[in-house]
Amino acid sequence: MSTADKLIDSFATMVMNHGVPLRKEDNTSRLELFQQKLKKRLPQSFESLLSRYSFREFGVLGVELFGWDSDSNAYIAEAAAPKNSLSEFLLPAGFVQIGRTELGGFDALCFDWNKPVQNREYRIVQVDHEDILCNSKVRVVGELWPSFVKLAEDALSRPDPKLWWDDPIV
Repeated sequence: MSTADKLIDSFATMVMNHGVPLRKEDNTSRLELFQQKLKKRLPQSFESLLSRYSFREFGVLGVELFGWDSDSNAYIAEAAAPKNSLSEFLLPAGFVQIGRTELGGFDALCFDWNKPVQNREYRIVQVDHEDILCNSKVRVVGELWPSFVKLAEDALSRPDPKLWWDDPIV
């Protein structure tokens, strides 16, 4: 088991211990489908999460990760870069959206592929959605974490990692 896998297992266990409904599942084929649509591979740590766990969208440390629980999910939809979507502009500019910033926020939470990094552990940035919608311009507001590894380590180091999720109405 790789170091990234061990970290992601610890992160997933912590998330589940806070009540977020993550489940262990072999998502290798779903991940391959997603990555075929991208121009670069995802970070090793994020690949580890997506290949081995399924989950509805959930928040951690003030950001919201898209759900990864079926073959038609927000990651695969974003990778297709539909017309009039944020990803229509983000992907060609070297960003892949993995969620949104803050609960109810609209700014894109993205991996930044524009700088070479070790193990593909790209920094996580906030991209202003209004600049895309109003000016067709991709503008990075700031770096939130230097990598998904750092996001997971930061969440694991806090007594309150600010986790949330929506329970579906039954």
